Amino acid sequence: MQTVLECLSRAPVFEKLSDADRVELVGRASRKVHERGEVICWQGELWANVAYIVSGQAEWVMVSPEGKRQVVFNLGACEVVWGHSIFDDQPMPASLEVAQRVELLIWPREVVVPIVSRNPQAVWETGRVLVNYMRHVREVVYGFAFHPVAGRLARLLLNHYQHAEGDSAPRDLTLDQMADTIGTTRELVSRTLHRFADEGLIRVNRVELAFLDREKLETIAGGAER
Repeated sequence: MQTVLECLSRAPVFEKLSDADRVELVGRASRKVHERGEVICWQGELWANVAYIVSGQAEWVMVSPEGKRQVVFNLGACEVVWGHSIFDDQPMPASLEVAQRVELLIWPREVVVPIVSRNPQAVWETGRVLVNYMRHVREVVYGFAFHPVAGRLARLLLNHYQHAEGDSAPRDLTLDQMADTIGTTRELVSRTLHRFADEGLIRVNRVELAFLDREKLETIAGGAER
């Protein structure tokens, strides 16, 4: 298992720091544990922190004024979360929710900014991280605008269940999680899954899922990832 320092040495921004700076960061971090369903930071609040995910899984979730949830993307172990409020003192554009019990190392702005600022390459790297955030959100918006539900669901299945064709994998996404991720209802997800099964593209039950025709699913998903 990788240590925290090993992961930080390969993480964007932190990989540009010296070994001594990374040791200082770990020593000055606050450790927190959040259970599934808890919220690490809320959409609309000021959250000027950086968090490193030691273990578990979190997800960025946006909520519309009408209360509709949309999962933007997921984050797992060894990934670093940069709070937007660090840079502009404005409210967070999304909530960071716990999908699976997470352990975090958290640094407030007054701790992390002086350490990162010692290395110009690390400062430059923060810009690249934020641009990647924006590009990822752009792809999500693009998907809603131009791809029907079947295409979005096919892409989700292909990305999440990356096992060999014909082999079964545990079905660890619920209908509600799929619906939140692709921006639709659980009923439409259920109907589309059954349609895929009826057409011989997948084999699915309550506990397992297997691909039977990955090529056709790729076609429905729109081919290669944009």
